[in-house]
Amino acid sequence: KLFWQEWFPQIVYDVHQMGQNGARFVIPPFFDPPNPNIPPLILREVDLMGYKMAADLQANKFAGVATNTTFDTWWHGGFRSAPYFHNSIGILSEAASANLMSPVYITEEKMRQTRGARGLNSPLETSTSHPQAWQPKYWGAGDIAAMEMTASRSLLQMAAKFRRNYLQNFHELNRASSRTNANPNQPLAYVIFAGQGREEVVSRFIEILLAQGIEVYKMNRELKTSIPNTQAIHTEVPLNSFMVFTNQPQRNNVEALFGKQIYPNRVNERGEVDVPYDVAGWTLPLQMGVETYAVTQIVEYPHSARGLEQMTNINQVRRTLNLEANKEPFANLPNPLKTNPRIGLYRGFAASMDEGWTRLVFDQFQVPYRSISDADFRNGNLNYDAIILPSDGENQIVNGLKEENYPKEFTGGIGEQGVENLRKFVENGGKLICFDDGCELVIKRFNLPLKNALSGLKRSEFYCPGSILSLDVDNTNPLGKSFGKQTAAYFINSSAFEIGDTNKVKSIATYAKSNALLSGWLLGEKYLNGKTALAETDYGRGKIVLFAFRPQHRGQTFGTFPFIFNALEK
Repeated sequence: KLFWQEWFPQIVYDVHQMGQNGARFVIPPFFDPPNPNIPPLILREVDLMGYKMAADLQANKFAGVATNTTFDTWWHGGFRSAPYFHNSIGILSEAASANLMSPVYITEEKMRQTRGARGLNSPLETSTSHPQAWQPKYWGAGDIAAMEMTASRSLLQMAAKFRRNYLQNFHELNRASSRTNANPNQPLAYVIFAGQGREEVVSRFIEILLAQGIEVYKMNRELKTSIPNTQAIHTEVPLNSFMVFTNQPQRNNVEALFGKQIYPNRVNERGEVDVPYDVAGWTLPLQMGVETYAVTQIVEYPHSARGLEQMTNINQVRRTLNLEANKEPFANLPNPLKTNPRIGLYRGFAASMDEGWTRLVFDQFQVPYRSISDADFRNGNLNYDAIILPSDGENQIVNGLKEENYPKEFTGGIGEQGVENLRKFVENGGKLICFDDGCELVIKRFNLPLKNALSGLKRSEFYCPGSILSLDVDNTNPLGKSFGKQTAAYFINSSAFEIGDTNKVKSIATYAKSNALLSGWLLGEKYLNGKTALAETDYGRGKIVLFAFRPQHRGQTFGTFPFIFNALEK
């Protein structure tokens, strides 16, 4: 809200740290590819700012400064990358880390063993974008602070000296975004149809748009529109639907959120496939399960009443959707569970981001749960109807933190006794729900007749770092309740199950048999086509539900949250 409704910054600087053994400092210009929704002028301004920072760092005798490496401008979602889609400059610096505030000694051997990054084969080599390699020695917080202070002053000097230029360019870019698109094949608007039946999710979807400064209108009259890939020449859009026009200052942001991402297929100088650094696809309607359509033509009714009403706050939207008013922004949503299961969520001392995202979803939906510690598992304190294992690997769950590095009470994981207690919990009638990597332990230790079909494949054979894939769903099964025959799921270095005994393990959802990629990038699609994405099996008197993907990924995938709630019902 501060950025995109009140402040509208022209420059955003995101100060980060990375691993210890690579380059000392990475700044713009960034590596390819750029996102096509970023204005070329923004890319040039980012480059110019980065080169000024690099020159000032070099003048102050800092070595190990690298540009044109590792990080790109494709992803929409980072603190420095989101500004690009708002016509603002985003700068990222990544400093090599110390051991928190303690210095570390970086040896030449450690640097030599570091895997090469895109654009920088080795931190020991020099190149145009890395003209002076850093010599191995001690590295600490003081070194990091000195480089970041120099870079920050450089940025502020540029902003002060060329203030008028940055303001003028920002103004002109926003004016250009507000003009109607002259290309007849490009969307004039995106429509969010009324009557989808998921009003709370539609409300949250529009609230996200409003929070980013995107203009949203309610339709107080019916319109006929041309929507690509539909059989009808003109589709009637009903009253109380919502329209997001592209001729607004947020045009690039609208296109980046509503449009499907197609990450380019590229080959590097070694003839290898150039894979994405990070997330390749994020189309918001697909993630949230909201039905939207691109509109290329609008036909006015000749005797229509008053037309469009701009939504300036979320409660206007909620009134239209016949929902109660929210008392605060992004208020909690109603608990969707019809029964009242006792839910336990594993929370070990080896910190898990996936566990945190799961807690966020439960908190937002007001679903009661308790955290289960390593000691609870070891002591058999598992008095629950359902237990969830987040996407943590077998070693992290079983062995946890190492005793030589941490106080004893925080180490050891659930241990072998915890695994045995978990097995007894299911055998005695409990339900175990596993997300992505959390399935590894259960498949192996419980001898389940299925395996991860992607396990052991080389990165050159299969790779999908963060994209949206199509699932075929058996919606006659209670786990598939409320879904259509197809849905979208988020896949980020996830799994695909191959079932060995279909009499014992049911496949509830499978990756599409062809054309599974909906948004992003996917190498080696044949390895997951038709494989199981969601499975269920009886185990003793209990049940095990296995997700090959993360249905609650980063708390954003509202479209697949119902799978979790269905699994939790008694």
